[in-house]
Amino acid sequence: MDINIRSADRNDFAEIRRITVAAYSDAGYIDDEYAYNHILAAIEEGYSGSSLLVAESAGKIVGSVFVTRAGGDFSDVAHDGELEFRMLAVEPGEQHKGIGHALVAAVIERARMDPDVSAVVLTIAPNMDGQHKLYESMDFVRVPARNFLLSDTFALHVYKLTL
Repeated sequence: MDINIRSADRNDFAEIRRITVAAYSDAGYIDDEYAYNHILAAIEEGYSGSSLLVAESAGKIVGSVFVTRAGGDFSDVAHDGELEFRMLAVEPGEQHKGIGHALVAAVIERARMDPDVSAVVLTIAPNMDGQHKLYESMDFVRVPARNFLLSDTFALHVYKLTL
């Protein structure tokens, strides 16, 4: 599969929203569209200091990932000198074809080209087994001390790749 990674533009937002909601809903990670629609709507309003990357194959968007920095409106766990990515999503019918890997590799490459960045971090739900395997295969390591609490009873795991 030929995959092209590029920066998203405003014309891509509707498709990014559709793919993100479909990917997370189909996998059972969210049970309604609201969970990510409110975040994606806020991103559309302005995401200064952050960016969206999309993966294209055969001329259509098949995946996306949101990239941000410490202190940004959408940063959960990044410290100074770290790039954080969130909401990695691949079209359900296109999963397991290397698209997620290509998007994460693009984030890592972007981080390596920035002299102010020394690590890449992300959060992930404990039940996302396939994604844990992907990140570990790309040399990310768990950092339990930095887990991000969503509530008193639920924490997202933090992974970090030191560059």
